[in-house]
Amino acid sequence: MDPRRAAEETEVYWLANYDPRLIQLVADTTGLGDVTAGQLPLRHDIASDDGAYAKIGASKASGTAKLAPGLPLDAPLMAIVPLDANIPTRIEAMARLWRALTGQQSLPYAREIPASRRERLAMSLRAVDARHAGATRRDIAETIFGPEQVPEGVAFDDHHLRSRTARLIRDGLALTAGGYRKLLKS
Repeated sequence: MDPRRAAEETEVYWLANYDPRLIQLVADTTGLGDVTAGQLPLRHDIASDDGAYAKIGASKASGTAKLAPGLPLDAPLMAIVPLDANIPTRIEAMARLWRALTGQQSLPYAREIPASRRERLAMSLRAVDARHAGATRRDIAETIFGPEQVPEGVAFDDHHLRSRTARLIRDGLALTAGGYRKLLKS
């Protein structure tokens, strides 16, 4: 990733063991495949030691694939789909890939994080960033909820926003300690 680019301009690639929506593409061994690597509508791709990672389709919701190393552009493809607890997510990702290949519009993910959850995740990360910068719970509460919502003095000690701020910090610490990976699971 280019650190000079804004987050919304950067394509992010996760490993298959962290993101069940990543489709693993290899050379077809069945003789049934009729889509080749050269036909994939790549929006972005990056080479890696273990193959190439690619964003497929016009929109960010289209799909991500990992192509086996050394795959010729004219090689018919097939997908490897592990039969595990994430199979519903993997099948949905395959359907997205198929829509991208056939020029159909991508649909929103069924398991997309609701707006209220995204807002809480953002608040958790803001809270843990502020905590790491040395801010107190009161400072964090005033920043997140507004200074007019936070009571003065000792009244804050028993206030619900103090507890809520503590939970945001706790959840933010859990996210930064690897809990963010759970967001990728079904």
